[in-house]
Amino acid sequence: MGGRATYSYGHSPAVVAVHAARSAEHEARFVLDHLRPGLRLLDAGCGPGSITVGLAAAVAPAEVIGLDSAPAVLDQARQCARAAGLSNVRFEAGSVLDLPFANDSFDVAFAHTLLEHVGDVRAALRELGRVVRPGGLIALRDVDWDARSLAPTDAAIEAAADLYARVWRHNGGHPRCGRDLPALLLEAGCRNVRTSVSFRWDGSATAAREFAALLAERLPRPPMAETIVGAGWASLAELEALAAACRAWGERPDAFADMLMVEALGERPPAPG
Repeated sequence: MGGRATYSYGHSPAVVAVHAARSAEHEARFVLDHLRPGLRLLDAGCGPGSITVGLAAAVAPAEVIGLDSAPAVLDQARQCARAAGLSNVRFEAGSVLDLPFANDSFDVAFAHTLLEHVGDVRAALRELGRVVRPGGLIALRDVDWDARSLAPTDAAIEAAADLYARVWRHNGGHPRCGRDLPALLLEAGCRNVRTSVSFRWDGSATAAREFAALLAERLPRPPMAETIVGAGWASLAELEALAAACRAWGERPDAFADMLMVEALGERPPAPG
């Protein structure tokens, strides 16, 4: 897990729309019970801010900072905060590998589906630990792409899912990052590490269509298609055929898709002495 990574999905309107549909109540449920008014919080990899605003409401009036390496999404995040009527949240551009904050400056650092796209996960955790005060909390949620169930068996959708992960790894990411979170927190010196799991896709008919649509919409489009075609893994015509097969699978009445997300909480050790 070394080096920087490229964000495999890009920030097309379709990708950002998926991110904007997320919420603290769903994606950060595992940490909300540990929050209270007055805790200063960092949301690293905040995207368009739809999770950030829910976290900000939970800790108000304390400050929440949303950080993302893609400045283009931060204007949407600011609009999201204004629409929610929140004045205790602000957004900055920056990298989790070089956080622009002082040591011990947050009570909680939260990162949702960020580490799975960071080349040097351990360096990112060192930075998150640096900016969290002793006794503060690091909260992480990442996918385990291999912990999926797809039925009925379909060669095209399995090939598309494997190709998706291949691009991800090629770009320096970690599709199975979720299962490594507890070990990474322990390795980073965190105490009282707790884990849980929830679903990205939950087996419903809607989930099956959404999973199929994710593959169908992203694989034949930039930037994923450029990587795939450039590496010689498939032609654009083959990608379009895979996309059509995925959409057809998603419309089957018996289509089933689920995918595990792993959640992990750890406390930064108190200062010695």
